[in-house]
Amino acid sequence: TEYEDGAFGLLVVVTHNFYYSLSLLAQYPNRDREAWPTANRTQQEHYLNQVNLNQKTMGNWADHAPANFQHKYNLVAAEIARVVGDTLDAMELYDLAIAGAKDNEYLHEEALANELAARFYLERGKPKIAQIYLTDAYYAYARWGAKAKVEDLEQCYPELLAVIQQQQTISIDPSNSITTDHSQSLSTLSLIQSISSNSLSVSDALDLATVIKASQAIAREIQLEQLFSTLMKVIIENAGAEKCALILPKAGKWVIDAYYITQSMSKGNSKGNSEGNSESDQQFSVTVLQSIPVVKSQDISVSVINYVAHSSETLVLDNASVETMLAADLYIIKQQPKSILCTPILNHGQLIGIVYLENNQCTGAFTKDRLEILELLCSQAAISLENANLYNTLEEKVAERTQELSETLEDLKATQKQLVESETRAVLSSFVAGVTDEISTPVGNGITAASTLADETLGFINSFQEGKLKRSALQNYLEVAQESSELILSNLQRAGELVQNFRQLAVDQDDLEKRRLSLKHYLEEVLLTLEPKLKQTPHGLTLEGDDTVTINTYPGAIWKIVTHLVINSITHAYQPSEQGQLTLTVERIQDQVMLKYDDDGCGIPQEHLGKIFEPFFTTARPQGRTGLGLHIVYNLVTQKLLGQIEVKSEVGKGTEFMITLPIG
Repeated sequence: TEYEDGAFGLLVVVTHNFYYSLSLLAQYPNRDREAWPTANRTQQEHYLNQVNLNQKTMGNWADHAPANFQHKYNLVAAEIARVVGDTLDAMELYDLAIAGAKDNEYLHEEALANELAARFYLERGKPKIAQIYLTDAYYAYARWGAKAKVEDLEQCYPELLAVIQQQQTISIDPSNSITTDHSQSLSTLSLIQSISSNSLSVSDALDLATVIKASQAIAREIQLEQLFSTLMKVIIENAGAEKCALILPKAGKWVIDAYYITQSMSKGNSKGNSEGNSESDQQFSVTVLQSIPVVKSQDISVSVINYVAHSSETLVLDNASVETMLAADLYIIKQQPKSILCTPILNHGQLIGIVYLENNQCTGAFTKDRLEILELLCSQAAISLENANLYNTLEEKVAERTQELSETLEDLKATQKQLVESETRAVLSSFVAGVTDEISTPVGNGITAASTLADETLGFINSFQEGKLKRSALQNYLEVAQESSELILSNLQRAGELVQNFRQLAVDQDDLEKRRLSLKHYLEEVLLTLEPKLKQTPHGLTLEGDDTVTINTYPGAIWKIVTHLVINSITHAYQPSEQGQLTLTVERIQDQVMLKYDDDGCGIPQEHLGKIFEPFFTTARPQGRTGLGLHIVYNLVTQKLLGQIEVKSEVGKGTEFMITLPIG
């Protein structure tokens, strides 16, 4: 790689990028094949990082010249998916890489992609599918002239390539097709066991390219509905059938989950079905995901399905209408079908489905070569069904989990709302207590003065009525009356002012309307409500700043912000015996207002500083704190008032909150 920059722009750089990535991925440890090279964990990370870097460059090339580079990118991506365990992605990417190399005539890279895909399926324990890809790789290398590579494949995979080396062919003779004699009982019907991989040959009877294409078409589908539709079409096309049914187990019963039928039509008369081809003499219809119980179906032989379901073996009937043991089958009696083939779909030896085929044009339609093709397609169908069911299950689980998370989120939001309301009520309770304490003083003073005046007046009236009124008594009464009246008047005026201020603050709590206010003057009114709380502590609170600053805002939000900040300091910043100083400062900065609040308390540790605005974060939960105070402050500043809030703190020296608000 040290000379790569000097060769940039040459094709050798592309080749180096491509094979360098494949080599690194080949060195990646593989738990299923101990013979492959291995690397330690550090090397693994290095390998994947380098490959991802290479892929970034290759992807850029592919964007500009996909015909030259896209299949290379896809093959490396398939290998990445293989080593990290993304099976479905790997399957798709191998096929894309093979198709791209073939379409753009990169014969040697088509061969390589097929070989790597074969290794992938061998690791998955799928030798039949691996044999298909390996056969394609073998012939591609041969066409390329890579004699040494062909010999290497023969030595590494003798079992899979034995048939090619022996150049054997299967002679297909209709007279030797699998038949049943109408005189035989059902128990002696010819049984066709699963065909081993060695029976697959490269002969005229088995169009390998067609089978590979069909198998790849099935492998690409992971949505059940589309998989069923594709599987039906592929089987019909390759098995020579007119009718095909896919039967799957559901809730302990066999149901028809996909049904495909073709009907012979005269040319020019094909109509009525959106999937029909007007240029052919065939019209077809496909029905999927109907889950029709087999026992209720009038379109297939229930007896044949039951036989295969119990035996897990393939059954071929050359002329079903003359089978004496099927004479009681209502479907056979009514429809008089000719050729029937019914085969199991097995996955790891377990029966997961049944394919039912009919051809009513001739007897003996399902010959051995057709059966070989069907066995191969069923093997791929078993894999695709497993993958599709897994994908469908995952989709359902994701949807279910998403619904659960949505419900949980709504519950959490409701709970948080209740807690915020509870915190607000606690602050309002403090506000009400402040109102009570502040008003009780002038009202109490007024009551005392009025009581004194009432007593003096009663004494004065008695003296007057008894004729004992003296000049000195009159002078004393006038003095008491004057002092009491002044005291009553001044205290009632003070109480009236407090009521007016508190009433305005109470109206402001609803945050419903903006209004323009003098910020410092309004903060003075807010501090009046906090005096009772502060009187219970040794702390002092000072208001400083510009008297001329006015702001168009929500007053209630300002009140809540200041109240929560003061309560937060009282609760967290000081020990019970400490005396603290709290300061509010109002400043104007161009078209904004800066409201600073600071205390000289214990400060906030650095590890907590980034969490203080998070809901429910508190260091005083044992004292009954909810951890919502500063969260409410943050939301009010940023959402209600469209401002910003910052915090600075140093342990042992105090904390400062800086709130920037638009003047409005």
